[in-house]
Amino acid sequence: MSLARMHKVRIVGHESERDRTLTILQDLGVLQISDLTTANEQTLNGFRPHGAHGNNEIESRLADLRYVLDFLARYDTEKPGFIQSFFNLKKLIRLEEIEQIAREYDYRGIYQQARQLDQESIELRSERAQLEARRAELLPWAELPIPLEELRATATTDVVLGRVPKEKIAEFIQAVELSEAAVVQLAGEDKQSKYFCAFVLRDSQEAFLSVLTEHGGERMNIPAVSARGLPKEILAQIESRIREIDVRQHQITQKATTLIAEKPKLQALYDYLYNEHLKAQAQARLLSSSHAFVLEGWVRASDLGRLEHALKNNSEAVYMERIDPDPHEVPPVALENRRLFRPAEFLIKLFGLPHQRELDPTPFVLPFFAIFFGIALTDAGYGLALILIFAYLKRRYRHKLGFQPFANLMILGGISAVIAGALTGGWFGSDLKEIITVLRDRVMIFNVGTQQGLIAFLLFSLGMGFLHVLLGNLLEIYDKIRTGRLWEALWSDGSWVLFITGIGIAAGAGVPMIMPKELNAPGLPSDWMPVGATLALMGALLVVCFGRVENPHNLSEQWPWLMVALGLFLWLQKPLAGVPVGEIVAVLGVIGVLVLTQRGMSLGAKVRAVLGRIGAGLFKLYGVSGLLGDVLSYSRIMALGISTGLIADAINKLAKMLLGFPAVGIVISIVFVIFGQIFSLLINSLSAFVHSARLHYVEFFTKFYEAGGATFRPFTRESVYYEIQKSEELSS
Repeated sequence: MSLARMHKVRIVGHESERDRTLTILQDLGVLQISDLTTANEQTLNGFRPHGAHGNNEIESRLADLRYVLDFLARYDTEKPGFIQSFFNLKKLIRLEEIEQIAREYDYRGIYQQARQLDQESIELRSERAQLEARRAELLPWAELPIPLEELRATATTDVVLGRVPKEKIAEFIQAVELSEAAVVQLAGEDKQSKYFCAFVLRDSQEAFLSVLTEHGGERMNIPAVSARGLPKEILAQIESRIREIDVRQHQITQKATTLIAEKPKLQALYDYLYNEHLKAQAQARLLSSSHAFVLEGWVRASDLGRLEHALKNNSEAVYMERIDPDPHEVPPVALENRRLFRPAEFLIKLFGLPHQRELDPTPFVLPFFAIFFGIALTDAGYGLALILIFAYLKRRYRHKLGFQPFANLMILGGISAVIAGALTGGWFGSDLKEIITVLRDRVMIFNVGTQQGLIAFLLFSLGMGFLHVLLGNLLEIYDKIRTGRLWEALWSDGSWVLFITGIGIAAGAGVPMIMPKELNAPGLPSDWMPVGATLALMGALLVVCFGRVENPHNLSEQWPWLMVALGLFLWLQKPLAGVPVGEIVAVLGVIGVLVLTQRGMSLGAKVRAVLGRIGAGLFKLYGVSGLLGDVLSYSRIMALGISTGLIADAINKLAKMLLGFPAVGIVISIVFVIFGQIFSLLINSLSAFVHSARLHYVEFFTKFYEAGGATFRPFTRESVYYEIQKSEELSS
């Protein structure tokens, strides 16, 4: 339940060992290297920034490889599966293998071929686009029996090209013929219009255009085509060239496809160079002189021995020492939990790591997330499916260390869903429990098909939500005590926890009393009602008195307020043997408050300060409405669980209806059930995950948790395409 302890170390070595040392550190992957180039010049002591020598060349080669891989991706028909893409699961490659490829493989020939093919393909696509534009421009004039170059005006006539709606073309031609001012030649058509070419007397051009407009037509420009000849001849030439381009593009595709065989080596080389790029960046953070280098960084306390051992075993010219961090430095944060709780670290990292001195909530997140996930899914069949799927994926991608926590988290969620589904009778819907009656009679507790079972399931979800919220407040108290704020935790947070605990007990005991008896609603024993009411009353009085505490460590100022709260509490109870103890204690407390609060102030100022503190307490007490909203929000997981069963039942009923189809009904029904249930599993599992995480982020973390810690990022081997397996000596 704590964060990893961090140590700051300094490594000094001979300049000849610099590259070798960085390689060791990268393979080991336990040291986060600090940037020494920003240090004050007085602390450099003759050392200077080393710089990222050779990194420009590496970046250039990486850019070339990215270009080739992007080019090949356009022609690669083999795509990764959904799971592999969703979880970014990579193939495994040994470190020795990737280093061998880097030594022996020359990618430049492949790069040149890809560049030439890509450039030619781009030029062909551009030419084809131009040809298609010319074709579209000429198609309306395909039947024109006049070469385009001859469409020009004379001294007495002008050439007019245009189009008229199909339904008016006959009227238009008849009107032109009556005017005897032009000769019209039809040239082609499309879905809406007829296209024409007209030779018009210059003196009659205005009248012709008026007739054209009256019949819904419009004048068009002569196609700007450089080729000579009839439009249909030019179109034939265009079609021929387009076919040639398509053939050549197909040839380019075939050549590019043959290059795909080089893709694994190209990807391996890219990952190798990417790690060399990271090494160059790390090198730019250290300092060096003509004979030595120095670097500093952070390492987990648990990895300090490994780091020291690796450096000593590989070189005697490298020395490491622990150093004290600067006063302003904040160590990076790394979660360090027992193996059982590590799956929940995935959720913490999604939200944000805690500060270095903050409480790590991981152990508390895991059980509640699993419970909420199970309630939100509420189907034992789906839970079993998740267990089997992620158990297989966990084994299949066991080298993918980052995937293992998520897989374990989903397996725990699946186990919880099996339990929740068994208790509610959900086994891929509700039909199976009717067939196997033992699942209904011996295992099922909440029959959500009845009003009684539904209410019981809802109350169970709300009860779990109340415990979750209460735990968040208790963790806030623990965190303050842990960091030396004992009295602040007791006065303010302790009174609030006492108040909501009493409300929770009273509500748990009161629900069966207000519900109709035939529903037999579950709850706490009715004898607990006075206990809950007493705790809630005492907590409410304490909240009013300690809602705002300016000097929690000044006990002389706080004891009178405690006496006021205790006196009011006793006054509201039965007098002890006829003695008004409550009134006496309350009066003494009020006197103490007026005497001790804000010493040196006038009586009026003291009264205002007291009333201001009480007002702040009353306002905090009003926060109980927020508590009610927080608890009610947990009803959503119950609603999700019910909807899961309804969707599964709907799929099963539709499958039964499909059985009525003759001959192929059984096959169709089976296929529908399989794909329908898979779809339901995916959708409902995603909803269960999202809403269970939301309840932690919105309802739980807001009570005690502040994210914002700087993530511990050790200098290590990273990859884009492969999961690099380190050598046995370094990984052991």
